[in-house]
Amino acid sequence: MPSITRRSTIGLFTGCLALTAIGGAVAHTTQKNAPHLIVNNQTEREQDITTVIHSVEDSEVLVDDTAPIPANGDHGYTGLASNEPLSVTIRTETGLENTYRWDKTGPENALSVGVSTDDIGFVVATPP
Repeated sequence: MPSITRRSTIGLFTGCLALTAIGGAVAHTTQKNAPHLIVNNQTEREQDITTVIHSVEDSEVLVDDTAPIPANGDHGYTGLASNEPLSVTIRTETGLENTYRWDKTGPENALSVGVSTDDIGFVVATPP
């Protein structure tokens, strides 16, 4: 019996170390000096949502991604260009689409996108 407990403890410890390493890698690669965008699926079912982000000035595509987002879940994008206007287009698998010109792209700002069954809304979060 002690060997089973010992193996369980070692397995649990190894799992914790792996999760800590993964969390550290994510925290290290996330830019703290760039704006970020969060797409929130506010429906009761998973949806494939396409996000296209490009700079307004030169139309350079920064993000062109289709991601399955679970019901009431979200998906984020980081490392975006700061202090320049961006155009954000969100498209759902049901054909719903909306575009937003994001002018306040300071490094401390975030853009939250809410996707419901019949609307796509945008809210810019800025610190006080």
